[in-house]
Amino acid sequence: MDKTEITTVIREHLADFLECGVDIFQQKGLVFHVVGSRAEAYQKPFFQVISMENAIIAAVSSSVLKEAERLLTGKSREEIFECPLLYGQSVYFIPDVKQSRRKEVLPEYTYRMLEGEELLELQGVKGFDNSLMFDADGNTGTYIVFYAERDGEIAGLAGASIESERVWEIGVDVKEKYRKGGLASVLVNHLMYSILDKNMVPIYCSASSNTASQATAFRAGFQPCWVSTYKNILDGSSGYDEMVRRLYSE
Repeated sequence: MDKTEITTVIREHLADFLECGVDIFQQKGLVFHVVGSRAEAYQKPFFQVISMENAIIAAVSSSVLKEAERLLTGKSREEIFECPLLYGQSVYFIPDVKQSRRKEVLPEYTYRMLEGEELLELQGVKGFDNSLMFDADGNTGTYIVFYAERDGEIAGLAGASIESERVWEIGVDVKEKYRKGGLASVLVNHLMYSILDKNMVPIYCSASSNTASQATAFRAGFQPCWVSTYKNILDGSSGYDEMVRRLYSE
């Protein structure tokens, strides 16, 4: 799978999420797009900005379109992402298929790959919130994992969830005493190639403030593809929600 095919899959993945055509990513500069059922599912005002290639897409519910246009029109990319109604930015990575290679495993660990129902073996395992979590009924959104063991315990685990028909998202956790040795990037790299072997596109997400996670992505063979805000002040979930509402009311 080459970069062109990967990028095509990502465009289709995001277009499905935004309920729009893939041609939106061919536009340049700021584009406003009103989402329909996606906003209704949230049951609160939807306001998200995605930057990919030359397009900056402001996806909004109809109720906040005029306010979004007032705030964002004429602003630079950096100013758009500083909009006070938005908070939290995630950087999404795709495989750098031209430059990356399958990494050598670290010999001090033993490794296992589990998929599907095999993950039930890991029920009760804790401490891997980014890569594997079970709910009270024993269900997990993770579909495949690659993990390393040492001295009878799981030292680190990379897991991937199925986000759409051809896109799987990887997360990774390494216990503190096993960090700084490159284990995280080894786990992510091998899981990335296992997913590519299935003709699926693995993605990796990191908060813009988490430089350690971004470094893991680069060392594992990923490259940045798009940036997305992941929250908006309008849904009341921000820790600064009360302060912002007070400022707007003055």
